Amino acid sequence: MTSFDSLSWHDAVLQELLINRRDPGARDEVRLQVVWPDGGRAALLFRECYGFAAEMNFGVIANEQIAVASTIQDDPYLVSLRDRWIPLGVSLDMLRCYRLETSSTGSVIRIYAMEFAITHLSQIDLK
Repeated sequence: MTSFDSLSWHDAVLQELLINRRDPGARDEVRLQVVWPDGGRAALLFRECYGFAAEMNFGVIANEQIAVASTIQDDPYLVSLRDRWIPLGVSLDMLRCYRLETSSTGSVIRIYAMEFAITHLSQIDLK
């Protein structure tokens, strides 16, 4: 299994960001589509999401290039989420904060999810 932190993030291009709330509470997902520096394409799916934050800047005529991406263990909102769910009997020990920062616009995206999966895409998948 590929870890989020081991992917070739630097200079990858974020092309799409989708939030799936068609079945709230049962299927809360975030999907990213990226083009890697080597030209390969992938869809990244974050399942069992408990939070999402995006500080995005637009208006720049440039690809949304990713400077850095990593899992953050000591994110304050991650701690807050875990603390809020404990009284309800829900353990979020496996919840992770996936953080991406872009170089082209200085945008920051945080996805709080239990699961992360990657699917490599072919040109056929993109149509």
